Amino acid sequence: MSGMVFGEVDWNAADSGGKSDFMRLEEGENIARVMGNPVQFYVHWLTLPDGSKRKVNSPIDTPELVRRLEDSGFKRQARWLIKVLNRDGDNFQVLEVGSQVYNGVKSLYNNSRWGKVTNYDITITRGPKGSQPLYSVTPNPKEQIPSELKSEYVEFNDRINIEKLITPATAEEICDLMSWNASEYTSASSNSTADDDDFGFDFE
Repeated sequence: MSGMVFGEVDWNAADSGGKSDFMRLEEGENIARVMGNPVQFYVHWLTLPDGSKRKVNSPIDTPELVRRLEDSGFKRQARWLIKVLNRDGDNFQVLEVGSQVYNGVKSLYNNSRWGKVTNYDITITRGPKGSQPLYSVTPNPKEQIPSELKSEYVEFNDRINIEKLITPATAEEICDLMSWNASEYTSASSNSTADDDDFGFDFE
């Protein structure tokens, strides 16, 4: 498990009211401004005893339970949370993405003509169900974020607790879902994540 990373990572380092704090990628074009580095975590998609599906954060504090999940066919999948400015309404939100979107943004970050992804909007295009690839990422012309949005971002950044969102599931939670015996597992008492520091980007 030593190679697993939970918390803020560099783009190259990876394996409340009427408005939602989470951006949903709809079929078609979704335009957003990335507001900082991605936060990496891992999930398992479980098939429960009743046949229903459930996504859970990987219980990394209990390595032996992770092994049982993997051996049962519920493979670990890397996911990333990104703070974004959703251009459909100019709302600051959290976007959860998989490897297709992550790698698309990383390619722009590593492209010398585009570079720092906080300097321009990106268009994430979601194709019809079953499309391969399902998601594609393209850049928009570089422009600064309007200064009047700065206070909204500060309020959003203070309110959102990313560490809570990526907290590993406990052995008790997983075993309760799977009807397994939780007493077979012991859980570590701590989970370390990187500090969610501010970052450099420019408003007008």
